[in-house]
Amino acid sequence: MDTREYFNYVVVPNYNEFVRRPTDFHLLWNALVSMNTVAEHLGLYQRGYGQVSRNELYREAQEIRGQLSGVEDLKFCADTLKHVRKIQDQGGGKFTTIATSTGVDPTDPTTWKVGGHDLGKVAHDAFATLDNLPELKSAP
Repeated sequence: MDTREYFNYVVVPNYNEFVRRPTDFHLLWNALVSMNTVAEHLGLYQRGYGQVSRNELYREAQEIRGQLSGVEDLKFCADTLKHVRKIQDQGGGKFTTIATSTGVDPTDPTTWKVGGHDLGKVAHDAFATLDNLPELKSAP
């Protein structure tokens, strides 16, 4: 599956399902997590789908995220949801939790926030950005 197919067959349906049922947390989760991996797909696309080390792909995806409005927040939120907490290394073996998803109640959309980010808004903003990328548009 190439980048365009991933976006059109996975991300778009996940996002559209969330839009149709905005109070269903698992649909929001699916939309956020699937959108978050678009940067890696774009990184592979830009490198011609050739062999790329994990570190190279990570750097490429981070660069892509830095160039796209709202996609940095998407990564922060999706990673926090997937890993429960976002932890920052303070050096010297000291770590600080900077965000957690443990306060999210899947039945209460007013709690759908991570690290000060409203998850629904992050999903809408990120999708608007991704949906405008020419690389992700369906072929004519």
